[in-house]
Formats: sequence, structure tokens, C-alpha cells
Amino acid sequence: MRDIVLLLSMFLLPGLVVAQIDVKNSSLKKTKREVEVRFDLKTTKADLKSRYRMTLTPYLLHGTDTAWLSPVTVYGPIKYKRERQERLLVDRTRWTLEEGEMMRGDSMTYRVVIPYERWMRVVSLQMDRKVDGCGCDCYDGSQEIVGETPIYIAPVPVVTETKDVPGKYEVKEAAKRWTFKEKEMKVIFQVGRTELQPDRYGNQKVLDEIMAGVEKLRGMEKYQFSGVEINGFASPEGGLELNTRLGQKRAERLQEYIQSQMPDLTSDDFILINGVENWDGLRRLVEASDMEYKEEVLRVLDIPLEQGRKRELMNLEGGKPYRYMLKTFYPELRNACYISLIYDELTDRGADAINAAVKLINEQKYDEALKMLKAWENDDRAYNAIGVCLMMQEREEEAIIWFEKAIKAGHAEAAKNLEQIK
Repeated sequence: MRDIVLLLSMFLLPGLVVAQIDVKNSSLKKTKREVEVRFDLKTTKADLKSRYRMTLTPYLLHGTDTAWLSPVTVYGPIKYKRERQERLLVDRTRWTLEEGEMMRGDSMTYRVVIPYERWMRVVSLQMDRKVDGCGCDCYDGSQEIVGETPIYIAPVPVVTETKDVPGKYEVKEAAKRWTFKEKEMKVIFQVGRTELQPDRYGNQKVLDEIMAGVEKLRGMEKYQFSGVEINGFASPEGGLELNTRLGQKRAERLQEYIQSQMPDLTSDDFILINGVENWDGLRRLVEASDMEYKEEVLRVLDIPLEQGRKRELMNLEGGKPYRYMLKTFYPELRNACYISLIYDELTDRGADAINAAVKLINEQKYDEALKMLKAWENDDRAYNAIGVCLMMQEREEEAIIWFEKAIKAGHAEAAKNLEQIK
């Protein structure tokens, strides 16, 4: 029964089922935002009987996505003559083949350009065949011209880090303290005196380092010099009134010396703090020592000053620990110590964010980079980077807007990106 049905089909549609149409030199190519489809087509008697017409419709395919292209109509000789006669009878004009039409046996170079869509990254090129004539209107199958082919070639993004703009600086961290070679910068004074002696106690080295630090800070672009902080102290063995005067005067003498060496510094560049008696310094020295009665001394140092701390310290163990400290620690406490250079650390937050986004772009993390750049979309330095993210996400229409903005703002690298997609 199956053989009878097959013979009957062949009898009813003689010669309509054809072999593969001869297609050569086929190519699929994406250029910027378009896809070009090209191939050479040739038909023979074996492809189409004289009384029939064949419509060849190429299409791009990926999964369930399809883009139908312009069809090609192939006429058999008799079918062509009949078509021409019928048209002549209707409008009395002589009909000739137009673009996309050909006679059986002829050759054609097929070329069509269509807009690129994201699903076309990988596509195959197929071609449907439909034959009509002599009362037949039949689908005649499909053939593959080009198998699945990647046609999307990712652009090469041109994006570099941006530079800081001093006019855009803002404070990143305020009131920082400059780090010197020594942990504490101390200028030593003679007992009970306020005269600064640069040539004694190693003072000149300290003073030179303070001045060098000021110069360096004032010359650094991302640091803003705020001032010199001077804590004036006296050692705790004298009377409070005397120590108060000593602490203040010692700080003033140090300020005067620095200003004599750097006349462009004004009083506003100095912060003078009268620390009076240097109890904190004494505690640090005791804690760092292995002196006798160390724990007892530390307990006394915890007593509030107004409750007789100094008297208790002098009477502890018959005054033995006090005499040791007087000889060993107190000379070091007779100073204008804790000299600090204060500055604000500055940053160009826009540049920092854009450069962080550029790093993400180089790691192909375009979504993350775009989110980071959102807050800086009004900063022209971000325009090109935003455009690159959109370009690499194949959002070309949006990318073009940002690249054109970047070019207008004077960022030349955007032109190289725009050229790849426009």
C-alpha cells in the first residue's frame, strides 16, 4: 500500500521534488549593526520543469528565532512566457524580470543586508523552496546553505583610567597626622626654662625633620596641609602654676622658631595645646620599663590628680620609685612634645569610581561597572566608560549617545569605540 501511495504522489507532482539547489560562495558577515548575507545561486533543468515557477526564500535561524530574507523567484521558460502574456493582456505593458527574479539556468549573486539583532550571534542560513504552476502550489522542502556560524565579533573596547582633577578634590579623611621616622617628635627644654636650644638634646634633628615634613606636605597634590600642632608640657615634679606657664611658653617658643625658618607660615597654621604636666608621658615610660615597684606606681598614677596623686607618688615606698623616675624619666618629660603635622587627605571621588569601573570593564564585568558609573553619569570623564559597557552589552543605540557626548566633551578615545559600531 505504501508503494502505491508513493507512486501516486510522483504521478500527480512529476519532477517537483528537486535535489539541493546549487549554492556556492555563501557567507554571513556582521558589519557594525548590520548582517550581510551573500551567496551565488544557479539553477538547472533538473531543479525546475519548464511549466513551473520556484520561489526560494532564504532565512536566518537560531533556535526558534527566524529572520526571513528577500525571496528569489525562478521561472521555467514556459511559465515565464505565460506570465508575460497574461500581464500584457492585463495592462498592455511588456513585462521583464526584475530584481530578485531569474530564469532557470541563469546565475545570480544574492546579497541582502538586514539589521543585526542580539539573537543573531550564532545563526544558520536556510532556504525554503516552494513550487507553483499547472494548478500546483506546493512546498518543496528546505535546504541548509550555511550551518550554525558565529557572526558576532565583539568590539575591542578602548577605555583607560582617568586622571584626578584638583578642582574636583574633596576631603577623604580629615585631620590626619603625618608619620615621622620617630614615633614621637619631641623638642627637649632645660629644666624650668623656656628657651629653645636647637644645638642641645638632639633638637636640631627633630626640628629639621619637622620642617622637611611641612615642605613635603605642602607640595603633595592630594594632601592639604592644615597646620602644626604643638603640645607644650612640663614634667610633673614642679608646681602646677609654674608647669602651666612652662608648657605654654615652650609651645610658643617652638612656634616662633618654626616661623623664623618658614616665614610664610602664619599663626593660623599653628595649634598650640598646653598639656601642662605630662602625666600621660610618664605613664607610658613606666609601662614600658622594668622598674622596681612598677605596678604600685601605675596604681598611684590612676588616682585623680585633685585627690593627691603627686603627693602619693612622692611618698610611695619612702620616695624610692619617685627618685628613680626623677632621674630616669623626668628629663625626657621636660619638653614641647607630641609635635604633629595635621593634614586632610584629599580625593577625586569621581576619578576613583570611574577608575574602579574601568578595572571591572577590563574584567568583562560590564553590569557591575555600569551600576558603579550610574552615580557619575554627569561627569564627562565617565561618558566613554558608560558607552563601552553598553557597547559590550550590544546596546549599540544607547552606546552611540554616550560616545557622541564623550567626543563632544573632548575625550578622543570615544571616537575609536564609536567607529566600531556606527
